[in-house]
Amino acid sequence: MKRTIIFCFSFLSFFFINAQTIEELAAVRKGNSSYQQAEKLRAEAMLLNEKGGEVNARLANEKFKEAAKLYQEAEISYRKGMAVTKNFTKANYNLANSLYRQEKYEDAGNSYKYVAEQKENDKTARAKAFHNYGNSLLKQEKFKESIDAYKNALKLNPNDKDTKYNLEYARKKLIQQQQQQNQDNKEDKDNKDNKEKQQQQQQQKQDQKEEQKQEQQQKQQQQQQQQDKRQLDALQQNERQTQKKVAEEEMKKGTKGKQEKDW
Repeated sequence: MKRTIIFCFSFLSFFFINAQTIEELAAVRKGNSSYQQAEKLRAEAMLLNEKGGEVNARLANEKFKEAAKLYQEAEISYRKGMAVTKNFTKANYNLANSLYRQEKYEDAGNSYKYVAEQKENDKTARAKAFHNYGNSLLKQEKFKESIDAYKNALKLNPNDKDTKYNLEYARKKLIQQQQQQNQDNKEDKDNKDNKEKQQQQQQQKQDQKEEQKQEQQQKQQQQQQQQDKRQLDALQQNERQTQKKVAEEEMKKGTKGKQEKDW
């Protein structure tokens, strides 16, 4: 499949017409002029890029910059086109085009969605709005939602080949996304399991160190107790020997003393 999605950028003049003010209509026309100039510059820039070469690349970059300014001016004009008449359908659709070109895909999608859901609008217009809403979602990698948008477009215009092409493209991207998510989930699980295993091993090592430390402390305590016991035994033995010597000395003194005779 092609890597680019097919877009419907044409301005629609068959929208349901609200009661717009003269200023709003003038703002929309001004926005259209800026947008059309931007589209022309963008097309010229893309053609220069296709030709290749350093000079062409520089000229293309300048044209892209000019086009970006014009898209922004168009956005401002379209917003002025809804200053009084809120949600002016034609201004919304054209605003969405200028937002899309500025890569503001979420805002562009909101405007396309509004236009697509207005049942009083022409079916062809709504189908194109749904188509472009799907493209905005596709750019945000919201593939499942873009598929729904393309299906809604085909309900209104079943023979639209561009929408069918984009629908199949979105389906393939969704499958790729799901496969990648499954792979990421598997890798996350493996990483989690490895991390838990490492934590368990570290905990086991820590527990072993703690046990060895406790055993060492117990051994030192036993050695200290044995040493204290030996010291105590030695002191007690010394004390007994001292008492024995004192007793022997006293006995000797008693033997040498003058004995009184009883006649």
